[in-house]
Amino acid sequence: MRCYTIIFISLIIFTVITGFGCRGSNPILNDIGDPGYSQVLYGSRMMARFDPDSGFVWLAAPPGIIKPDSEVAVTISDGASRLLSTYPDGRFLYRFPGNEESFCIVTWTDTNETSHTQTIVVTDPDDDLTANIRSTGLYCNRIFEYKGTTWIINSGDDELAVHDTDSLVKLASDIDLPEFSNPWEADFSSPTSGLITTLFNGVFSFDIQTGHTPAITTEGFREFASPNGVFIAGMGGWVTNTNPISYFPTEHGQGWISQINIESGSVVSEIDTPWLNPQFVIADRNYLYVSCTGTVDFVPPDYFANAVTDGGIMVLKLSTGEIVNTFDLGLGAPGPLALSPDKRYLYAGSGVAANLYRIDLHQGTVINGPDNPIVISDFPGSFIPFISEMGTGLIATASFNDDVLRFVDSYTGELDPYPFFKPVELHPGEPGAFWGPQDGVFTKRNGQSGLLFITTINGAFHWLEI
Repeated sequence: MRCYTIIFISLIIFTVITGFGCRGSNPILNDIGDPGYSQVLYGSRMMARFDPDSGFVWLAAPPGIIKPDSEVAVTISDGASRLLSTYPDGRFLYRFPGNEESFCIVTWTDTNETSHTQTIVVTDPDDDLTANIRSTGLYCNRIFEYKGTTWIINSGDDELAVHDTDSLVKLASDIDLPEFSNPWEADFSSPTSGLITTLFNGVFSFDIQTGHTPAITTEGFREFASPNGVFIAGMGGWVTNTNPISYFPTEHGQGWISQINIESGSVVSEIDTPWLNPQFVIADRNYLYVSCTGTVDFVPPDYFANAVTDGGIMVLKLSTGEIVNTFDLGLGAPGPLALSPDKRYLYAGSGVAANLYRIDLHQGTVINGPDNPIVISDFPGSFIPFISEMGTGLIATASFNDDVLRFVDSYTGELDPYPFFKPVELHPGEPGAFWGPQDGVFTKRNGQSGLLFITTINGAFHWLEI
C-alpha cells in the first residue's frame, strides 16, 4: 500500500522556455548557463516575469505566437527600446533591469502576417493561480485529462468522476465502484473505457457508455493484494500489488506485477518484484518502469514517514515481461515516476522526503540518488505526491506538507530552470493553511494552457495559467 495512503496527495505546475538568446540586437547574458539546447518550452503565451534575486525582468514568447525569423520591437517602462530577432520557430527570451512595477510595449507580427502592439505587464506565478475553483469530491486522489474531458478519482466517494475541463462542472457519466473499495489509480484503453485499481476490492474494467464495471478475474494466479499503479499498453494492462500484511507497524509481503488481458478481463501472468511495495508504473514504447517503495512506517514521536527496507526501480521489456535492469535506491522510498521526452532520464519522487531521484537510462546509472537528491523542499515530514511532465521537458512536482510547487528541466535535472520560475506557494498569505497537493495535469482550459491540479485536504480544483 502506498506509504502515504492514509493521507492522500496532489500537485500543481508551471512552465518554461526552450533556448534562450536571440540574434541581432538582443543582448542576452550568459550567466544562466549554456544556450538552451535542452531547455524546456514554457507555455502558450507571451509573458514577463520579475526575478527579485537578480533585479531583472524576463520577457519571453514560446513558438507559435510570433512569425519565425521576424523582428520584435520592445519598449520597456523606462523608455528604452530594443529591436529583437526571433528564432526560426518564433520564440525569444530577453531580459532587462526592472521590478514588479515594470511593463513592456511589444510590437510584433504573428504567423498570419498580422501586426500587433501589446502591453505586457510584469507578473509573478501567484498572479496566474486561481485557487479553489470547485469541489472535487471526497479524498480526491488522481486527475486525468483524456479526450477533452477531466477525470477525477475520488477515493472517499468510490468513484471515477468526469468533468467539463473549461467549467469543471461534473458531468453525468460517473463510474461508481463498490462501497469502501478505495479506488486509487486508472488508465484508459479507449476514450470510454479502461482499468481502475482499488486498494480494497481488486481491479475493475470500466465502460462509461454502458456503466459496466466488471471485476478482473485472477483464476490461476494470486488474488490482487492492494493493487495500486496501473498502465495500459495496447490490450494489455500492468498492475502493481503492494501486498500489505499489517499497519502500525507496517509490514509488506512479496510484491508483484499482474499482467491483464483486457479483452478477456483476466490476469494472464505475474512477475515478482525485487523489492517490497511496488507502487507506480509508467512505460514508453518499449519498456515498463516500476517503482518499489520498500516498507515505510510512521515512527514516533513525530510519526513522520521513515523507510524501513530498501527500495528501487525495475525496468521490464514490454514485449516479453523480462526484467532488463534494476536501480537500487536504498532507503529513498521511490514513488511517483516521470520520463523526459527523449526517454533518456527517469525521475522518481521520494515517499519519505520532498526529494527527486534522477536516473540516466542510456548509461544505466543513478545520477541523483538518496545521497545527492534534487531537493524540492526541506520541510520536515514532507514527500513527493506526484511528478508531471508537460511534453516539452518541463516537470512539475510538489512538496505535500508545505503546499509548494516546483519545476525541473527533465533534460538537465536543473531545479527552477529559468530565474523567473521560483517555488509557487499555494496560499502565500495563509502560512498555517494546509491543502495537500495531490495530483496535476497539463491541459488547456478556455483556450489557455496551464496546470490543472487537485488538493486532497480541502477537496478542490485549482488552475495555474501558463
